[in-house]
Amino acid sequence: MKAAVVGASGQIGGWLVHELRLRGIDTTGSYASVAYPGLEKLDTADHTAARDWVARHRPSLIFYPAGWTWVDGCENDPARARAANLADPLNLALAGLEHGARFVYYSTDYVFDGTDGPNRETDPAKPLSVYGQVKLDAEVQLSDALGDHYLCLRTAWVQGPERQGKNFTYQVWRNLSQGRTMVCPLDQVSNPTYGPDLAKVSIELALAGESGIWNVAGPDLWSRDELGRQIASHFGFDPSLIIGKTTSELNQPAARPLQGGLDTAKLAQKFPKSMRSLNEWLTDFVIQCNLSRGVDAGLPVVHPEDLGKA
Repeated sequence: MKAAVVGASGQIGGWLVHELRLRGIDTTGSYASVAYPGLEKLDTADHTAARDWVARHRPSLIFYPAGWTWVDGCENDPARARAANLADPLNLALAGLEHGARFVYYSTDYVFDGTDGPNRETDPAKPLSVYGQVKLDAEVQLSDALGDHYLCLRTAWVQGPERQGKNFTYQVWRNLSQGRTMVCPLDQVSNPTYGPDLAKVSIELALAGESGIWNVAGPDLWSRDELGRQIASHFGFDPSLIIGKTTSELNQPAARPLQGGLDTAKLAQKFPKSMRSLNEWLTDFVIQCNLSRGVDAGLPVVHPEDLGKA
């Protein structure tokens, strides 16, 4: 078996490559702008080059944790949002289908309006933002094009150790380590999801031949400001530096689901306890930061390849 991970320099992609190679699976990873050893440059916007890349490697599994996930950026640039989150992955998926490859796409709880979360896979989608709508459109078009060669993983608030240090946990670290306060929405609720767990479950579902939509997210629901305080406590910072404000006070360009999140009962039935709770994964995050070689004492950036079998 051969696998390809498009966007392997990102947080989900890095862990996917790590876990696939631990399983002995021949894995090729690509990057768009942030290069790392062992990854190949790929411009997914060049559809001809992207199709040639797939034809050259002929993977049986293609994971696409790439795309453009900046919600407010998508709101201000719908064309770019649609290209990165729909047109580019659809092109890769169709190229893979020519060789019998199955395609794993990552979607979001932002396909829902956040009025009655957590939502199940079968609940009607009602996106509030350009980002949510484009992700929903991609879900539909990929399903129509690929049938049972398509696996869609909806997730939320992905956190954890990663190479670029961009997720919310790192934002909390950077602010609080300098003694700065950090304003977070107190009325946005969802599932904090641990990136290493998401990668492992992604692979297990793909290897099991599953298709369709699966919610893959952390088991517990938290507001964004309470998540910030939990992160602060685990890393030894003052939780009172996290200041909660309502979404309406923050004037974010894109509307956010408030009572959001994903119901993961379907996943829990197939893979019980596969996703760690907030307390469990924050504890592991601290351990992984201590294990990582060459870590900056002021910022726990972790390279999955440095962790051996951790």
